[in-house]
Parts: sequence; structure tokens; C-alpha cells
Amino acid sequence: MTSVNDVAAPLSGPWSEHIAGLLGAALKRIRAEILEASEEQFPGLRVSHYRLLEMIPPDGARITDLAEVAVMTKQGLGQHVDYLQRLGYVESDRLRTDRRVRLVRRTVRGDEAAAYSRKAIERVEALWSTRLGQERYQALRETLRELGL
Repeated sequence: MTSVNDVAAPLSGPWSEHIAGLLGAALKRIRAEILEASEEQFPGLRVSHYRLLEMIPPDGARITDLAEVAVMTKQGLGQHVDYLQRLGYVESDRLRTDRRVRLVRRTVRGDEAAAYSRKAIERVEALWSTRLGQERYQALRETLRELGL
């Protein structure tokens, strides 16, 4: 039996045809593109790590703020940050003015990983734009933006 996260063939049936299944298939394609050569270049990173790296602004962010944007608990996000720090993708320091506050910044390696992720997503977007045509692709983007608000 194959796990839900490691399906060898596309699913068929009702799940594959409703909007959640269709959006899930699109997201699966993006994840596959990000992870295609990831382990060679950025060992140990999963899609969730790339997502977190992209959320961190150039001047850094507080754990609390990142957790809110990521819709995670502070503890859960802190565990991700600790992992990324052990691998050298981020660094964190306590603020001198408030030792309870932890500021997280990407390292040069973290910047490279975030750029890698963005380029992978751009490749998928270019493919979809070519496949759908520029007008339909832009309509898709606008529709998703509108629905997400």
C-alpha cells in the first residue's frame, strides 16, 4: 500500500476532481520541482523549510512574527529555526533590549536556498503560462489571489 504523500500514480475518483484535489495536484507539481535537485544542493531541506526561508525578510524577523505569518505555533516554528540553524541556513540572536525576543536572519547559504526555491517556482509558472497561454495564466493568478483574500 502506498502512503498518501507518496502516491506513484495520479488518484482517480471524486477526490481528484473537486477543487481541493485539483489544487493539491497543482501544489504537488510545485513541490516536486522544488525538491528535484534539492538534496544535492541544499541537503536536509523540505518544502516547508524553503517556505520559511522565503518568509524571512533581509533584515530578519522575530519568531513570533514568523509564526503568525506561517500559521504555526511559536514552538513549532522555533523547532524549524533550530533545525535550519544547525544546518547553517539561518542564524538567530536574542535582542539586547528584550532577551525574550529571538531575531532570525538568513545566512548567505539561506539566501541561496531561498533563491533556489523561487527559481523552481518560476519554472513551474513559466511552464503553466506556456501551457495555458499568458492571458489564461494571468486570469488563474488573479482568481487565486481573489479567492485567497
